[in-house]
Amino acid sequence: MSGFNTMAELRASGSDSGTMPLLTQGFYFKTYLSVAMPKLVHDRFGMKATLPKGNGETVVWRRWLKLAINTTPLADGITPPGKKLAYENVTGAVKWYGDWVGITDQVQFFSPDPVLSIATRRLAEQSAETADVITRDVINAGTSFLRVTADGASPTVGVGVRTTVNGVLTATAMDSILTMFEAANATMFHGQMNASTKISTEPLAPAYIMIVHPHVAHSLKKLNTLAAMGEDWTPRERYAAGNVAYPTEIGSYRGFRILTSTLAKVWPDTGGNTTVGTTNNGTAVYRSTTGTTLGDVYSCLCLAKDAYGVVKLAGSSATYFNKAGGNADALHQRSTAGWKFAKTSVILNETYMARIEVLAQW
Repeated sequence: MSGFNTMAELRASGSDSGTMPLLTQGFYFKTYLSVAMPKLVHDRFGMKATLPKGNGETVVWRRWLKLAINTTPLADGITPPGKKLAYENVTGAVKWYGDWVGITDQVQFFSPDPVLSIATRRLAEQSAETADVITRDVINAGTSFLRVTADGASPTVGVGVRTTVNGVLTATAMDSILTMFEAANATMFHGQMNASTKISTEPLAPAYIMIVHPHVAHSLKKLNTLAAMGEDWTPRERYAAGNVAYPTEIGSYRGFRILTSTLAKVWPDTGGNTTVGTTNNGTAVYRSTTGTTLGDVYSCLCLAKDAYGVVKLAGSSATYFNKAGGNADALHQRSTAGWKFAKTSVILNETYMARIEVLAQW
């Protein structure tokens, strides 16, 4: 019975030597997308859209291209040839995602825990994180990147392979992306914090967004990189009165507001051949998932407004709870809980986004 938790499987999956205490029956809470939200940041900064039902699975964004600057003086009495408008389309197709958990009647009778309630909570987390990771992987596959080859180096955007990454995040790297955005006339986010209990809607100062892993944030603090940024760095706790922050925001550097997410993209053991580990006679060392000599590479994702789009199919997000006793369950032995949605995420403008690939120190 693939997908079902039976007594034998529940015993085998535990960490208590396979034993399972007996007692109460489980009960059900209906919960959906209500947990772990502050760390789910990748969907937040995309251009949001909803695909209505009955309109196929393909979505199209259209960009009308700029007209070339014309510096040719007008000739007396002669009409110039004029210009033609042109556009380009960016397309994407929504895909379906979903998962479920099954619980047998014996598990519900003998388990001391509310197993169905726990299952729906875990499914809610899984659904929310799945949506975030789908978008994260799309926007981290862009062609605009900067790979830091050594601590303090001045890397070039779009140069080098991932195995050359051998340094941490620095102001020099961030300045390169800021320059790229400014040269592309990229627009900063002019966002606001949504109202919540006892908190009114508040404006946010205009800025680009950078999403980093907590390990990268730790490296910034440990290496005195923040101190080296001088007055350009403002930690969150020193924001002026009335300057609100995003959840998980740690501070700002020039045009960037820096947020952390445990779901920030990491490529384990893909960096340069370097010293890794927690100690090395006081020498700087870098994180590695397996403890090899290849460091983990972390994405520091930099975003301007309208860099990517996020589309959900109207009415597709749903949770399902099937009580025991369906057509194929004559003895009422199996219950299921699950979720399903349809979405797509698409890069809309490569020059409005970039990732800085770095190592992280212990």
